Amino acid sequence: MEITTIVGIVVAVILILVGLKLILRKPSDAAPSLDSELHIDPDSQQPVIPRHVRSQLNAADAPVERVEPTLAAVEAEETAPAAQAVTAADAQAADPAAEQEAPQKASEQPAIETGPVASEEQGPVHAETSAEKKPEAPAAEKAPELSLNQIEKAEISEFEDESNILDAHLYEQKLVDDESALATAETYIALNVYPDSRALSGEKALKVLLKYGLRFGEMACFHRYSEDGSRLLFSVLQISNDGAAGFDLETLSTEQVKGLAFFLALPHGDVQIAFDTMDSVSRLIAREIEGTVYDQNNQEFTPQLREHWRHQAIDYRPGQAAAEA
Repeated sequence: MEITTIVGIVVAVILILVGLKLILRKPSDAAPSLDSELHIDPDSQQPVIPRHVRSQLNAADAPVERVEPTLAAVEAEETAPAAQAVTAADAQAADPAAEQEAPQKASEQPAIETGPVASEEQGPVHAETSAEKKPEAPAAEKAPELSLNQIEKAEISEFEDESNILDAHLYEQKLVDDESALATAETYIALNVYPDSRALSGEKALKVLLKYGLRFGEMACFHRYSEDGSRLLFSVLQISNDGAAGFDLETLSTEQVKGLAFFLALPHGDVQIAFDTMDSVSRLIAREIEGTVYDQNNQEFTPQLREHWRHQAIDYRPGQAAAEA
């Protein structure tokens, strides 16, 4: 035989033996461990992970479904140990005699609830349900609803006689009028203002009187008071065909005023200021209505007459009019 043939036979026998050994070898039950020594690649300096190790790592990194805890479960877990501890402490601290008497008292009291006893888990729910099912207050205790139809109307009695309050007010006003400077005046100094062209309308007369600080008041006159309003200075009446008369505010806007009569009551506590104010206002109103100022004798009020009547007012003394009469 040739050598080549012999070598081929030997190689074939060796391969058959190796194959039989691999076939007949039992598989290893031990799985490769993750704690085995790692091999470092000298070029990349990275660990070389075997294939079986990578499969195990992938299986360990698989996502696990997470269960979120609920608030009720957390509270139950937190309160359960505390409640058990408190209950145990109360049971230990309780008086043994009281514990023995408790069943006797419970047996003596009549049974109130006839239904089944609620379990420990249903206790809080039962308490809340009983609290919600409290009987409502009776309808009689509720505040009655008011309506407009239920409100009684007050009856106003008719006044058969004059009111006592009105009588008292009128009496007091009469006393004030009687005691006023106009009612107690001994004499007057008057100045008359007449428009030059035609009669003055009532509306125009009212406007100029209010413009220069006069106010409608007692005896149907317009009055001018001191700066503090405490003292009457002079008064104004209207001049009609029948002479001086009071103002009627209801009909004044439709009337024609022939002129305005200014008068100062004497004696006066502050006569100098009163006369000067009356003289100044009368001349201003005369200029406003395009008129002329006259004295009480219907003479044009010249500077000489102004000084004359001014001295007459200042030199007047109480009782002088009676003495002259």
